Amino acid sequence: MGGPQTHCRPARIEEPPRSIERHNPTDGGRGLNLPDTTLEPKKSTNPNYVLVISFTLTALNVMDRQVLAITAGAIQTEFGLTDLELGVLTGFAFVVMHATVGIPISSLADRTNRRNVITFGLVAWSALTAVTGLVQSYAQIFAARIGVGIGEAVGSGPLQSLLADYFPIGRRGMALAVTGAGGNAGAFIALLLGGFLVDAVGWRLTFFLFGAPGIVVALLLFFTVDEPERGAADQRSVEDLPLLEGIGRFASMPSFWYLTLSATFNQFTNYGFLFFLPLAMMRLYGLDTGEVGLYLALCQAAPTFAGVLASGLLVDRLGRRDLRWHLRVPAIASTLAVPLALAFLSLDSLVPALVLCACMSFFSTMWLATGNAALQGVVHPSVRATAFAVLLFFSSLIGLGIGPTFVGWASDALSPRYGDESIRFALMAAASVQLLGGLSHYLASRRYPQDANPA
Repeated sequence: MGGPQTHCRPARIEEPPRSIERHNPTDGGRGLNLPDTTLEPKKSTNPNYVLVISFTLTALNVMDRQVLAITAGAIQTEFGLTDLELGVLTGFAFVVMHATVGIPISSLADRTNRRNVITFGLVAWSALTAVTGLVQSYAQIFAARIGVGIGEAVGSGPLQSLLADYFPIGRRGMALAVTGAGGNAGAFIALLLGGFLVDAVGWRLTFFLFGAPGIVVALLLFFTVDEPERGAADQRSVEDLPLLEGIGRFASMPSFWYLTLSATFNQFTNYGFLFFLPLAMMRLYGLDTGEVGLYLALCQAAPTFAGVLASGLLVDRLGRRDLRWHLRVPAIASTLAVPLALAFLSLDSLVPALVLCACMSFFSTMWLATGNAALQGVVHPSVRATAFAVLLFFSSLIGLGIGPTFVGWASDALSPRYGDESIRFALMAAASVQLLGGLSHYLASRRYPQDANPA
């Protein structure tokens, strides 16, 4: 009110949009105390460039989570932590605010400039990751991870919503798959580089080196990416729905709740493995931090990168014939990942275990980008970020919050009987939960065509 306003042109799409009601999404970043650099109308950013920035941002997002997993052994030794305390640190400490503030942050993004919201969060989580290297107690590192969780909340709903307005539904699956693959690339870098950095310079400096690049990417995002017009990629009119009405619309869709259940069960398994598999490899196979980083970069992070990209190609191609394949593909993938995980964890020989780990990893996160693309397809453009935040609230509290905590608790509980082998059985239990994720995606696929194309 009273400040300069700007209208950004629609993102480039294959056909020009027809009869799109102009909606001004920018507020110059006033609510975030960021300067408005878009005083004059300008050409919308090339979608492929935005995809590169999104890929990089997602890579940093996961790097700043994964670095705690690769430094867990050193942190556990320095502070004398149990597996349960480590599980709370890697899961609950992060998610307690990540899920809680995600809804108001995403609602803000649905009403203001999403690019500015994402920039602010990226600066916050990168700075707090760097600061983690200065902590002197368990309480301080717990508090730092809570702060990282708050910052990283902007890398979910607001980013998904931004991309949905750059890519139409026929290309959205692959676009979100590429963005999701950025997370796998981040895990690859964190495992490969983080393991060697911990051995070379210690865990504290490793946190600083992982946090610093985010500031550079934040500057690129703010000064080179435009805020797209909402609904332009879908060639549809966009009325600015009141928040409660928008929530009511997607909350009435069965497919939304099936997608939420799927994300919850899949994240329970994925995050349990993300944070405890490095520690398990050290205990079960006698590896050091550098060796674990190298092996998991090649046999966990790289295959998940390939799997996420493959899922995007599959759903975009098969979805042209039948929209239900957008969710059948992840349903099949999550189901296949479970027996592969159980077989991998049953082996005592390192090389065969790594081969099965790679096979499991290829399928285990194929659900992520395809499920997110399906969600953006059923939700009204004016509440896309909020819808994703609501999904994330439930899936994070249970999946990310309880998944690693459960693995840590189960490992401690079984330790008196099985010793170092206890972590093997704890991960087996967590792996089995992904079957429910596959089932939920299948149930969502049965409702998806109706919800994506309401009468």
